[in-house]
Amino acid sequence: MVSWKGIYFILTLFWGSFFGSIFMLGPFLPLMFVNPSWYRWINNRLVATWLTLPVALLETMFGVKVIITGDAFVPGERSVIIMNHRTRMDWMFLWNCLMRYSYLRLEKICLKASLKSIPGFGWAMQAAAYIFIHRKWKDDKSHFEDMIDYFCDIREPLQLLIFPEGTDLTENSKARSNDFAEKNGLQKYEYVLQPRTTGFTFVVDRLREDLKRPLAEDKIRKTWLTVPKSDCS
Repeated sequence: MVSWKGIYFILTLFWGSFFGSIFMLGPFLPLMFVNPSWYRWINNRLVATWLTLPVALLETMFGVKVIITGDAFVPGERSVIIMNHRTRMDWMFLWNCLMRYSYLRLEKICLKASLKSIPGFGWAMQAAAYIFIHRKWKDDKSHFEDMIDYFCDIREPLQLLIFPEGTDLTENSKARSNDFAEKNGLQKYEYVLQPRTTGFTFVVDRLREDLKRPLAEDKIRKTWLTVPKSDCS
């Protein structure tokens, strides 16, 4: 059954991203060639301002509440965030958390390249410097290197969100995951998929290399986001 709230939510975000890309982000594009650091500083704050819109809609229209347990986010800390991908909406729920306990402007998402061509949404995500991948390592490695070097060069703290499973949990993706596990002698999972580790290990190692950070400074924080049943469940 089609929900009018769902239609309103999608249309509001679409038109908001469409006109926001043109009238909020577009005027600052020339600055990208003159002073990349200032361009990123302004752009990140404009995108963060826009991201409060979906957070507000999720909480006011759908009554979404996000329960956070475990280790706390450290505001401004450079980090790699890994999440399970149970649904197609779970990355949005992280915004509810980051808005209160970190900075929305620092979050960048690693996502599939086909999404960048979507009018409005795709334009905004490109302007926000999200990392688009083809999920083929020979094509993605150099792009990862360029993007990580870019963030290190402009000295902007990076909180990169990665989904190691590569896709959301469905019957088809679960079947493929189980086939892979069986062929490689790995454990089969019920609620998650087999992770893809190549990109994650590369990103972590590259950040250590560029920042010249000793391994002793690395910290692993475990945080759980729980979304009780709401109108969008």
